[in-house]
Amino acid sequence: MSLSGRITIDSSPDLRLLLLERLRVEGCKTLTVDLYDVAYVDTSGLAMLVEILGAARRQGTTFQVSRLRDRPRYLLETTRLLRLFDEVNLEEPQGPDSRVGAPQ
Repeated sequence: MSLSGRITIDSSPDLRLLLLERLRVEGCKTLTVDLYDVAYVDTSGLAMLVEILGAARRQGTTFQVSRLRDRPRYLLETTRLLRLFDEVNLEEPQGPDSRVGAPQ
């Protein structure tokens, strides 16, 4: 699933619901979120990602982040949260139907 835009206090609640819905899909063993087109993440966005990680672990699903750009990576590294996530490097987005834009 590819995300774009900014993950902020305004977009986090809807994105949280969408990711939780994806986790509930029967047979979901891995949820990978491509963050290449995400330019900015605020602290509420971080909290939402940590919440999704916890929900995934509770149900035995792997939650991965992919293709982190400089600013979101810096925030995850300085808060020491990046080490909690499985990070993978996808070479391409997972298709146009999986792209989700956060409000700018």
